[in-house]
Amino acid sequence: MIFEFDGKRPKIGAGVFIAPTAVVIGDVEIGDGASIWYGAVLRGDEGKITIGRGSNVQDNSVIHTTHEKPTVVRENVTIGHGALLEGCTIEDGAVVGMGSIVLHGAIIGECAMTAAGSVVTPGTAIPPRSLAAGSPAVVKKELSGAALTSVEESYLAYHELTDHYLNQKLDDPSAAIDHK
Repeated sequence: MIFEFDGKRPKIGAGVFIAPTAVVIGDVEIGDGASIWYGAVLRGDEGKITIGRGSNVQDNSVIHTTHEKPTVVRENVTIGHGALLEGCTIEDGAVVGMGSIVLHGAIIGECAMTAAGSVVTPGTAIPPRSLAAGSPAVVKKELSGAALTSVEESYLAYHELTDHYLNQKLDDPSAAIDHK
C-alpha cells in the first residue's frame, strides 16, 4: 500500500516490486529495480527515506526517520528480514543482517555487513568492507575474499527474485476461497 502524507507521495522508480502487504508512506523515494517485501513498512512521515537503485528491503523490516535525520539506503543494499532502520545511512553494497537495528546518525560503510541481531548505536560508523556484530555492534573483522564477494553480491538474489515477481500475475488469494 502506498500512501500520501502531508502532501508528500512516495516516488517509485521503474521496475520496482512492492509487495501487496508492504506499506510505503509519505516522503519516500525508491530507485529503479529496488524491492520492498511483505510486511515491510517505510514511514516517511517525519523526514525523507531514500532507497537506492537495486536495493532490497526484506520482509517485516521497518524504516523511518527522525525530524533531524533522513534515512538513506544507497544502491544495491540488502536490508535483512525484520531489520529496523532509523535516521541512518547505509552505503552502496552493504548488508544489514536479519533483525539488526541501526539507529540515528549511524553509517554502515560500503560493502560492510552487520551480523543478524546487531544493534548499531546512534552515531556509530561501521567502516567499509567490515563485519560488525553485537549489542552494541563492534567491528569484528575486515571482509575479504569469499566473505567480501558474498556481501558484494548479496543483492543479486533479490534482484532476480524481483524480476520473477514482476513477471507473475499476483491475484488476490481471497478470490479463490470458497465462502459458503
